[in-house]
Amino acid sequence: MTSSAQSAALRAAAMEMAGRGWKVFPCRPGSKAALWHRQEHCRGGGVCADGHVTPESLATSDVERVAARWSDGVAYNIAVYPGPSGLFILDCDIPKAARPGQPPARGEHDPDGWTQLQALAGQRGGPLPDTFTLATPSGGRQLWFTAPPGTLLRGTVKHVATNIDSRGWGTYGLAPGCVLLNGAYELIDDTDPVELPGWLVQANVERASGAISGRPEKPVAAPDAYTARAVRAECDRVASEPPGRRNKVLSTAAYALGQLVGAEVLDREHARAELETAVAAWNTPASWAKDTGVIATSLAAGEGNPRRINRRGPGRAA
Repeated sequence: MTSSAQSAALRAAAMEMAGRGWKVFPCRPGSKAALWHRQEHCRGGGVCADGHVTPESLATSDVERVAARWSDGVAYNIAVYPGPSGLFILDCDIPKAARPGQPPARGEHDPDGWTQLQALAGQRGGPLPDTFTLATPSGGRQLWFTAPPGTLLRGTVKHVATNIDSRGWGTYGLAPGCVLLNGAYELIDDTDPVELPGWLVQANVERASGAISGRPEKPVAAPDAYTARAVRAECDRVASEPPGRRNKVLSTAAYALGQLVGAEVLDREHARAELETAVAAWNTPASWAKDTGVIATSLAAGEGNPRRINRRGPGRAA
């Protein structure tokens, strides 16, 4: 295919994605990299004058804007942002060998992601419905679903299984027709995306199963009454905070809960999930990636400064 034909095909594909109501953003030709600067390289000008803006918040489904952006004859690949598009993507990959001189890669000797997903469906009773599906250049496949109403699912890496990643808020997938050095993303099932089954929602938000992941994981611990009250108080404060000081309040709350994580009275994943639920109440998806970053950073900082526990009263914090 000539370069002009390829750019025209990608332009048509980008417009089709936008026509479906899906939010798209250009990637560098032949690459998965979004055509945008990283936060550490942000100069604070233009749309970033009030702070770094992410491609996820700039992605659009406006067909006219998409047509204009892909009109200069350059073969831009197409990032589709699942979060703001109401989608969720499961990326079933093939095992990847470790680089020379490196220890074995996690999942290197496990079944491929599609086989793992089918096994997981069998264990949990499925279903695994037909849905919009792509073949990837590496030999894997991607299953595209609609996100269930009221959910804010993040992207994950090797969480559902060792050779399955997912694409949700804060991540993106490449559209059918995108081209990399090792091949193209091809549509192999044009069924409209169906809603992500409940068992897969659960698999994406719970701790990974040892039977699937190949490594044992400790289940999420239920906090004691004192800790549960502390979690609820901090999360209620976050959820009810009006615009203006939200970043500070979120950071403070996450740090406080991180201290309880460090004191080993609260599970980190439980704290993260509760804080993300509180942030979801703001209904500000454009800042979701930034907000989850604040949660992760502040939790870690608090965990490094554990709260002292008064052992004279079980579950009481000093």
